Amino acid sequence: MVLYGSMLLLLLGGIQGLLLGLLLMRRKARPRGYVFLILYLAVMLAQIGFKILDKWWLMQHLLITYNISYKLPLLYGPLAWLFVRYLAGEDHPPKLPALHFLPFLGGALCIWLGFAGYWFPWYEWLYKGWPGMFWQLVVIAAYHYSAHQICVRYGANEGAGQQLLWTWVRRFVELSWVVTSVVSFLLTLLHETYPRLAVLRFGFVLLTLFIYWVSYWVMRAPRLFGMDDPAGNREPEKKYARSTLKEEEAERIARVLAGLMRGERVYTDPELTIEKLAARLDTNRHNLSQVLNERLQLSYFDYINNLRVEEAGKMLGSPACRRLKIADIAYDAGFNSLSVFNDAFKKITGRTPSDYRRAAQKNGKIVPDRSVR
Repeated sequence: MVLYGSMLLLLLGGIQGLLLGLLLMRRKARPRGYVFLILYLAVMLAQIGFKILDKWWLMQHLLITYNISYKLPLLYGPLAWLFVRYLAGEDHPPKLPALHFLPFLGGALCIWLGFAGYWFPWYEWLYKGWPGMFWQLVVIAAYHYSAHQICVRYGANEGAGQQLLWTWVRRFVELSWVVTSVVSFLLTLLHETYPRLAVLRFGFVLLTLFIYWVSYWVMRAPRLFGMDDPAGNREPEKKYARSTLKEEEAERIARVLAGLMRGERVYTDPELTIEKLAARLDTNRHNLSQVLNERLQLSYFDYINNLRVEEAGKMLGSPACRRLKIADIAYDAGFNSLSVFNDAFKKITGRTPSDYRRAAQKNGKIVPDRSVR
């Protein structure tokens, strides 16, 4: 009874997940990075499929594949992280997303070689039993934590329209972290106690609930997924339609902001936040976001990064700064991380900082391709 009950609930999740995946795939204009969400759902469907199929049939016909399925949780973290990273536009690096699947591929390869007669002394410690579960949970936690940090950083600096997206993505990451960690634990527990504790199979129903949660949001807020409203309302809601910000106040904020950036160059402060900047302008973060979004079509994060990159570009092209290290220039411009500086500089100018400096030394000062005026 336990077996059939859990199978039915998993089957419902599998069908819903398949329909959801097909819906996401057929949308040509889906936001960048959603391919990793589709792959994430595909892994979850595979996990459900292995729990629905008869264990004895799998062991008789697909034994190697069945054993490899216990390593599927190693894919959830990297896929969730790549989904968030590409959605945020932080996609260089990584230039080779497949490198993040090496923990799973390593486990799968060891299982395959094990059936071929090869034995690795470290395999027992790294991939099997409770130690293997521990390392799975470490991988899951590391990638989900990194993805969550990206969500927090971008969600705090975006306008109202994008904040809804990043709020959903942050919840997705948090729920994914919990669900996939529980799945990893249950897989190990069932494997170690088989055939006892069959009632634990109901724990995999979390996969079904998670898929239905994602489906609910696809229907409730289709534009988050690059889709039209299924009700037929294609007219986008105007940003800040309910804002009480008056034109005169918006003009004042824009004027004082420009003066503050030109005169005091506050963007060079690595601790500057949208709240601190809004306080300097005698307004709130919502009004400041609205001014940046409507007048410059930029989020706070992109606005500040453009100014910092422009500042760094001036220093890189200046003979007076030719002896400064690129890291020193990055910190002087307001970045608190060299990797973030490299990513932002290449995204805005189309060149790496070192390439930019070499070109500047050869041809004279170069103005960045895109800058905030």
